[in-house]
Amino acid sequence: MKNFDLQRFGSVLRFDFAQNRQQLLRDVLGMLMAYLFFFWFDHNIGMRVDRVTDWELHIKHICEGIGIFSVIGLYIYMLATASTLYWREQKKAKRTAWLMLPATNMEKFLSRWVYMFVVSLGGFLMFFVADAIHMAWLWMTGKPVIAATAYFLKNFPQTSSIGPHATWLNVLWSYCFFMSIHAFFLLGSILFRKYQPVVTALVGIVPFLGLVHFMTYDQPYMRDIPYAWYLGFMSVFFVALTCVFTVLAYRLFCRWQLATRNFVNLP
Repeated sequence: MKNFDLQRFGSVLRFDFAQNRQQLLRDVLGMLMAYLFFFWFDHNIGMRVDRVTDWELHIKHICEGIGIFSVIGLYIYMLATASTLYWREQKKAKRTAWLMLPATNMEKFLSRWVYMFVVSLGGFLMFFVADAIHMAWLWMTGKPVIAATAYFLKNFPQTSSIGPHATWLNVLWSYCFFMSIHAFFLLGSILFRKYQPVVTALVGIVPFLGLVHFMTYDQPYMRDIPYAWYLGFMSVFFVALTCVFTVLAYRLFCRWQLATRNFVNLP
């Protein structure tokens, strides 16, 4: 059997989405509800409505806060999605059915990765639906109609003002850093059998914070490096870290067995 066959991969992909379509719908609609809650919260908590003298400025401030909170919420959602990617397979019956599928480990792993991408993309797109609902409400209530999308995209991620020639490297660095954390949570979804989001976060928070502190540009041993070189090195380092975590996740997935330890999926 070839390690990857496109037709067989398509069959596994259809099986994955058929088995998890209700969970996908719940996750995406849950993010829509979360975004709408952020809009409601910013409208009802803070400045009293009867004291607003400039509604346009007030709504701009609301949209700015929504942009920040929504990006943070989306990051958390994507990490939670990665860390619960194999929650169904933690039960022996589901794991047996999954392992017995007539497909290779590579096809199964990539199929679930595609599912994770679709769920994350759905959570991202729900912001624009929530923003459209918010603008419709502003129009119906006679208030200035202002979109929060620009503020959302501005913070995804927000560019740094340190050096005009290093701005795009700041964006690249932040994406690579998040990719490495995302890959670590994917590894946690395969390694741990219970409470994957919480356990993975607790296990990873100290090493990641320590690593970032050790490699901060303000450290004496980093200050002599040109800032653009430093950002490029950090980007390459976190890409390499992402590859390591992904390969480890795949290797561990290939060694899955029906009978495992109570808390970790180790043979």
